[in-house]
Amino acid sequence: MKAPALLAALTLTLGACARPDPPKLTPISAALTGISATSMDVDLELDAYNPNRIDLSARNVTAKLTLDGKIDVGTMNVATPIKLPAGKTTRIHVPLSAKWRELASVALLAAQKRSVPYDIDGTVEMGGDTFHVEVPFHVKGTLTHEQIVKAAIGSLPRIPGLPAIPGLTAPH
Repeated sequence: MKAPALLAALTLTLGACARPDPPKLTPISAALTGISATSMDVDLELDAYNPNRIDLSARNVTAKLTLDGKIDVGTMNVATPIKLPAGKTTRIHVPLSAKWRELASVALLAAQKRSVPYDIDGTVEMGGDTFHVEVPFHVKGTLTHEQIVKAAIGSLPRIPGLPAIPGLTAPH
């Protein structure tokens, strides 16, 4: 085999063994789907673009939810097995549910009579045994004052004999 042919064969072999490029994540939305005395539920949507010539898979989403830049609501892990076709964008829907860690902080936010920003920082675990990468994402949103008040009031224990506040009190 001549040197140019050998070099071409070696280049093709090494190129076939190269690690795939990580997918690119684009946050689309984070919609509040529920807020209660025990948790905050968010439907997260991400677009995942696979720039490679081979299919990849997403296995898990980890997300940390923070209110007002300082209140750690919690970290969630959601198993999300999704195939990412080569050269295409795939929409990923992830239902997140964060259990309140600091209800006292939620009550303090409710007393401030303002909307509260939230941040979701996370990663999508992609690949398999030979190729594994965690691709980061960040999503911002806002809770209305009414939503925060509903969570704060819903967390209070119901006092027997007193009427419930319609629309605000969590069922007991």
